Amino acid sequence: MSVLLDRLYGFAAKRPDLEIHQAPNIDCWGFLLYRDKTYHIHINESVRDFRKTMILVEELGEYARRRRQDRAAALAGEDLSPRAMIVREKMDRAWVVRFSKKLLYMVRRGLHGVNVRRPKENRTGGVRVS
Repeated sequence: MSVLLDRLYGFAAKRPDLEIHQAPNIDCWGFLLYRDKTYHIHINESVRDFRKTMILVEELGEYARRRRQDRAAALAGEDLSPRAMIVREKMDRAWVVRFSKKLLYMVRRGLHGVNVRRPKENRTGGVRVS
């Protein structure tokens, strides 16, 4: 298993209401299921590690969106028109994409340490001076 995927599994294991399962016989790459007050992410074990990483990042974004939506629904009950529901769903989907990108960036950044510094300004532009 790749280091990035291991780190994502470790990140998800810290959540008490989240479980990750690798299923051998599912017809899709992966999905998120809410059952018994616990979120379950099921991932097809026959796909490559790169695809598993992308699936897990996306499903973790969906998990965060659902938790966020549950908290917001508990605070204020709204009755939306069909058009407003469509707009809200598109906004939620865009939020999941942004969250997933940030999560993947942060996990990768944690793997490789601090950001790479720029070269010093007093260099001669690639010409070797002896």
